[in-house]
Amino acid sequence: MQHYTPTDDQIRSQFVTSLMNYFKIDEDVFLRSHIDELIRPIPIARYSEFLRRLSTRDLAFKTGIEKISLIAQEMFEEQRSPLEHQAHERSQKLYQLMYDLRRHVSEEKNSEHSALERFENIRFTSIKQADSTEALLDSLDIDVVRILTKRWIYDYVSNDRGLFELRCAQEYLKALIERQRLSTQPTISNTTKKVLKNR
Repeated sequence: MQHYTPTDDQIRSQFVTSLMNYFKIDEDVFLRSHIDELIRPIPIARYSEFLRRLSTRDLAFKTGIEKISLIAQEMFEEQRSPLEHQAHERSQKLYQLMYDLRRHVSEEKNSEHSALERFENIRFTSIKQADSTEALLDSLDIDVVRILTKRWIYDYVSNDRGLFELRCAQEYLKALIERQRLSTQPTISNTTKKVLKNR
């Protein structure tokens, strides 16, 4: 007799059903989809830990979906690597700065140049912290801005925060991984370089 093994999708779907029953959430395709999206990053092997936290945590005045969201976010954060944490934090800071810059140029009254042109003319390397000579954006931030382009930033920073931060975090992570890779590569000494050059 062949043993039946449910797929990951089937297990996750059953877990969503269990959560909806646990919190007495009425069956609704949109609510089911939302809960599925919240728990999707959580590995199936950690579902029992997820339930343990839900049942032992004091989350008074929270709805069932809010409780699921809080635990899911907490567990997702725990799974992130240090580089992923850094990429996420940097993307949030970049979002806030770019959102403020876009709002500032949009509010300016200037008939010569459009708000987009004024935004594209900002030298991001010269933006300083208040009462400081320290630049707000470092070389990694500037590299990511170049990849994203000022036009993309201008278009998306005020329209879709989730997409903006996700794309930024991906670019930051790629850049951080590349920098880490380069920093761990063995460097050729000057003596070796001379030997190779004279051959």
